[in-house]
Amino acid sequence: MIIVGAGIVGASFAYHAYQNGVSKITVLSSHLPGDKNQATSNTWGWVNGYASNDKNYATFRLANLNYWPKLINYISNLNYTSKGAFIWDQEEKELQKTLKQHRSWGQSVKISTKSELKEYLPNLINTPTIAGFGVDDLAIDGVRATKELFKASQSKIIKTNVKEIVCETNNVIGVKTDDEIINDDEVIITAGLGVPELLSTINISFEMTSSLGLLVYTKPLPSLLKYPITGFDFHARQDEKGRLIIGGKFDDDLSQEKNINYTAEKLIQDMATRLNYNGNMILDHFTLGTRPLPIDGRPKIGRLINQKGEKLNGIYLAVMHSGITNAPLAGRFGIDEVLTGERNSLIRDFSPQKTVTQEEFQNV
Repeated sequence: MIIVGAGIVGASFAYHAYQNGVSKITVLSSHLPGDKNQATSNTWGWVNGYASNDKNYATFRLANLNYWPKLINYISNLNYTSKGAFIWDQEEKELQKTLKQHRSWGQSVKISTKSELKEYLPNLINTPTIAGFGVDDLAIDGVRATKELFKASQSKIIKTNVKEIVCETNNVIGVKTDDEIINDDEVIITAGLGVPELLSTINISFEMTSSLGLLVYTKPLPSLLKYPITGFDFHARQDEKGRLIIGGKFDDDLSQEKNINYTAEKLIQDMATRLNYNGNMILDHFTLGTRPLPIDGRPKIGRLINQKGEKLNGIYLAVMHSGITNAPLAGRFGIDEVLTGERNSLIRDFSPQKTVTQEEFQNV
């Protein structure tokens, strides 16, 4: 099979394809794993089960959260950097409502009091009155996970620009790159924001949006944060190298920001006022990532239909945000469907050409 896209979603498909006996896996991408232009390279790395007012999506995220540790056990040179995460990015009543809702859906979340926060986050200044704690939340290095999954898949990765999907009647038979046409039995599209343009070559309209996210990395520091934290206007965690990885308001869009360098420096200055550390926090580098956002915020995983409502054979789509949370089971269940035709109930509601409005989430 051909996989178009070399981020973490494509890596999960490649890994699970190999585990299911697919011996020839070709990955085509204009950006190789770890390339700074990949969405995966610019992820904060927080795996969690939150999806307020959308039980089906929260259930899928929680299943991924539970599957990640199992997947890590199968892959050498891969681990999570921390377990558990604190959030206080909502007013207290709203936060309690969110936690109650997700607890009723089976997620292991609880309220942490100020005294508990002081114990678990001893370097935090101005401790909030309460915070939510995701007991099983994980912090994972997306680039490392992507590279290790591809390595374990024994797939062949080719850096090339895929220009078109090649289709005869209702059968996709390959792709056209800048250099050649490559034919194969199955084409899996995991190309993020490149999806709409690719699908337009077979007359399928697919709507997405995007936002620009900034993350700053400090020079290595002493241990200051054991857990990822998310407040009203910031999120931060410390990686295994001792670097703080800091962002602003979670999922904020900086597309209109004109002075990114100033914003990056200010994120560090603000973080220095929140943590009890007498030394200097120095900017090492920052990343700018464009998030691939399906129009209703839900993953899009599955077979496609043409304008006449007829199923297209030989093509499978997987695009989502957040890939770091959703990739494991998107790949596992997606490959199962490709090989057997059977669709897992956990992805049944995420058909690529189905959209759900915010008002409909609770009734799905």
